[in-house]
Amino acid sequence: MPLPGAERLPPLMEYQGERFVRKSELHATVMGARERHDGTALAGAARGLELKVFPLGRYRLVRKGERRALIELARVEGQEEFCARLEDALGLPRGAAPRMPGHVTLFTESGGKGIALYLKEELETLSIPAALKLDASPWRLDGDGAILCGA
Repeated sequence: MPLPGAERLPPLMEYQGERFVRKSELHATVMGARERHDGTALAGAARGLELKVFPLGRYRLVRKGERRALIELARVEGQEEFCARLEDALGLPRGAAPRMPGHVTLFTESGGKGIALYLKEELETLSIPAALKLDASPWRLDGDGAILCGA
């Protein structure tokens, strides 16, 4: 689910003596899969569903092997409905599609590759709270929580 606002973040972030690079695009991943799923099933699960991202203003430093990133935790409204619909379309039992922990990756190491957190347990074991100080938030929210591009 692509989100506007990356351009509002600084291009570089120094945090705890390490240098991070702003992601060129921001997104919230609704569902994790280590394998590809049928595009028709994905489109059908999303049809008519309004997904909204609510950033929580809580940041984490994530380390997964040699990779690292700075993320903001978020609540993704509609995530559970999407995953349930996809499981139904694919004939999977309820809970079979991994629910990604709600987050948006803001900064990564050079190269911009994401971390790929598939489970809430991974978020808890691979990350620690981060006290980021951002001059301008990438988010501007309307009353319903939809993310709008900041001007």
